[in-house]
Amino acid sequence: MPIGDYSYLTIVPKGAELITLSGHVGVDREGYIPDSVEEQFQISLENIVSLHKSENLDTNGIIKINIWLTEKEDKDVFVDIYKKFHKDFPPAMTLAYVMALGTPYLKVEVLAARF
Repeated sequence: MPIGDYSYLTIVPKGAELITLSGHVGVDREGYIPDSVEEQFQISLENIVSLHKSENLDTNGIIKINIWLTEKEDKDVFVDIYKKFHKDFPPAMTLAYVMALGTPYLKVEVLAARF
């Protein structure tokens, strides 16, 4: 049984096109980077949703999410944000804590793959 809100296994339908996204960080369209890891996480997921919408896709086809954080998150806030993102279709997920990302201001990077 998963210890969080994710799937142990995701099966990509035979013949489906696999799409991978670059890592998305918590920077909004105006270049604003909030201080909190939770706000950066929210923006990262919003960026993924926007990218999907720009290609006329929804996020239900996401099969894998990797999340890298540079500091401990407020678990309740994190879970709430994540549940709103995936609704009732949690993909396979990896959550890892890392020392740093590409710039000192970044605290979150989210990578997704979908079919």
